[in-house]
Parts: sequence; structure tokens; C-alpha cells
Amino acid sequence: MIEKLRKKFILVTMSTVFVVMSVVLISLNATNYFHAAERADEILSILTENGGEFPDEEFTEQEPGIEPRILPPNQAVSAETPFETRYFTAVANSNRQVIQIDTTRIRSVNSETGRIYSEDILSSDDTKGYVDVFRYRVVEQEDGTFLLLFVDSQRELQTVRTFFQNSLSIGFISLALIFLLVVYFSKKIVKPVQESIDRQKQFITDMGHEIKTPLAIISANNDVQQMLNGENEWTESTGKQIRRLNGLMESMIQLTQMEEESYKPKIEPVNFSKILRETCEPYVLIGEQKKVAIALDIQPDLFIQAEVESIHKLCSLLMDNANKYVREPGTIQVHLSSQQSNKIKLLISNTVNEMPQKFDRLFDRFYREDQARKHTAGGYGIGLSLAAAIVENYHGQIRAISIDDETIAFEVVLPIK
Repeated sequence: MIEKLRKKFILVTMSTVFVVMSVVLISLNATNYFHAAERADEILSILTENGGEFPDEEFTEQEPGIEPRILPPNQAVSAETPFETRYFTAVANSNRQVIQIDTTRIRSVNSETGRIYSEDILSSDDTKGYVDVFRYRVVEQEDGTFLLLFVDSQRELQTVRTFFQNSLSIGFISLALIFLLVVYFSKKIVKPVQESIDRQKQFITDMGHEIKTPLAIISANNDVQQMLNGENEWTESTGKQIRRLNGLMESMIQLTQMEEESYKPKIEPVNFSKILRETCEPYVLIGEQKKVAIALDIQPDLFIQAEVESIHKLCSLLMDNANKYVREPGTIQVHLSSQQSNKIKLLISNTVNEMPQKFDRLFDRFYREDQARKHTAGGYGIGLSLAAAIVENYHGQIRAISIDDETIAFEVVLPIK
């Protein structure tokens, strides 16, 4: 159990770190990308306002005594922008046919390549975006023609890609280091819990052995009283409580042993169908006396790798639980079948007077609901806990589900191997 707790802690911690780191990296890369696109769009805006050229007067030095021109805030251009920006332009008529290409301000694109880019953009009806490494904009002019502007953004896009690759590498390295640290410190974190659980298990084991002796003496004294004075309601009640305490201690010790990491059940091929049918047969006779109809639908010869005693115990616990809390008159249905992926499914359902409110707590030790699980039904309150421990030892799943408003079912799925 403590190992599962540790694994769950590692999983939750790493999931949280992964989500936070992913959000941070995505935000940083998205901001970097949009910043590069924004800078290219600002340059395109200046070119659009000036017919596809940079306005020389905006970047020339001012005459002495005249205050220099200040560019608008956040504008990603400067006096060096016209000299470091590579771009080309194209003009298309009203029918979206290219009639002019100007590639004098760029060397990596010739007129034919520029025409191909322009025709692709015109056929897509997009007004801005990226084509290859160029940020473009299409502007419809007053005379009905279209001005196409392409700014070379290769350097900015390469910076974005480099930043993305570096951030991804750093993210993976950081996750690996955090994982190693979490694994290391998780052992220290769960160590006090492990020690506390070990002490509880040892206490239960020691208590069980210590209680067995006085119980044996009380049982012997009770038998002597019956022999001397005959059986009466007092000796019968005492014997009943002795058997109850013995059963409780045996179940607690068995549950504690099964939760030990060192616990290794004897594994052998077990005919689950046969064991289940043998377990159910006595309850059919009991059901007739309680006016409870028991229906069996058991697929024959379903084998699993398990311990015979554990499977007997599992079937007995689930049938005993259904028999104790079934509504009278009522029904109990037992269904066993094979499933895909080499698994078998056991479903035991029974009608109840009132449906439990917290299904997930039914497997807690000593948990009983006021109405649905009364003390008057008998038992020790750990039967379902023990059943869950048996199922988990064989890497299966157990859960309580509601079939309808008056029928509860316990579903067990076990791997065949």
C-alpha cells in the first residue's frame, strides 16, 4: 500500500510540474512568435502606407536646432530598418493577375519566384500571413489593383525555432532532474508513514496472538459451564461472541498479512467457475428460507492463476455480503463470464432496502452506513476490505455500482494470467 502511495505521489507531482512547465514554455514560445510576427506586420504597415517603400524622410537626420522625430511607442523599426530589411513587392490587376514584380531589394528571390509566391497568395484570398519565410500582406488600392508586400522574416523565424528547440531541450532535462529528485525525496517523505503502518500491522498481529489465549480459556470455561449446568441463553450468547471475536481477529490478521509487500500467495491454476458455484450452492438453500431468489449465470471452466484459499475467501465474502444485506423478499444474481484481453468478470448483485450513499467507502475497514449496512446484519465490517485486498493482490479491480434504484452490485475484474 505504501508503495502505491509513493507512486501516486510521484505521479501527481510530476503531472503538476509537467502541466506548469508546459504552460510556461508554450506561453514563452507563443509570445516570442507573436512578437516576431508583430514586428514584421509593423514593417509591412509602413510599406503599405508608402506604396511599397520606406519613407526616406522618416529616417534621415533632422536639421540642427530642430527636434528629431520620435517614432511611436513599441514600433519595432529604427533608422537602420530600411537597410536591414529585405523585401519584394508585386502588383496585380483587378482580376488578380500579376502585372508587376519588384525584387530589387532582395537577392534570394528573382522575378519568377516572386511571381509564384504572388499567384499562390492571390489564389488563396488570404490578406496576410506567412508563405515560406516571408511575412506578406495584400492591400487593395483605390484603383482596384492589389499591392502585395513580402518581408523576409527568415532571421526572426530562425530565432523563434532556435528558442523553441532550446526551451524544449531545457524542459526535458529539467523534467528528468525533477523526476530524479522527486523519486529520491519521496522515499524520505513516505518513510514515517511506512513506519507508522508497520507499527500498526505489528500491533494487530501481536494483539491477535495475545487475544487468542484468553479467548481459548473463555471458550473452554463456557464449555465447562454447558457441561455442568446445561446450555442456556447466557452460554449460547457467550459462545456466539467468542466465535465472533475469533473470526474478527483471523480476518484482521489475514488482511494485515495480505497488505505486506513480502506477501507472496501460492499461484496455481484455479477453476474460478467451480469454486464460485460451490460457494453459491449453500446460499441457494439459505435464500429459500429467507424468500430470496438466487439466480446463477456462471460460465463453466474459467481458470485463473491464483491461490485456491484466496479465491474461496473472495467468493465467500461477496456472497455473504449479498446475503446479509439483501432485501426480503428479494433477489441475488451471480454472473461470471470471460472478457476481452484475457480477463474474467464477476458480478454479484442484490436488492436492498436503501441504496448506500458513498460507494467508494464501502471498502473501508469497519465502515457501515446507518441504514444500508446495519450492525444487526452481523459481520465484522472488514469483509469488503479483505475482498478488495485479495483482488488487488492479483492486479484486478473491484467496485460497487448501482444497477437501479433498488439493486446494488459488486463487480470484480481479474486477469486470467
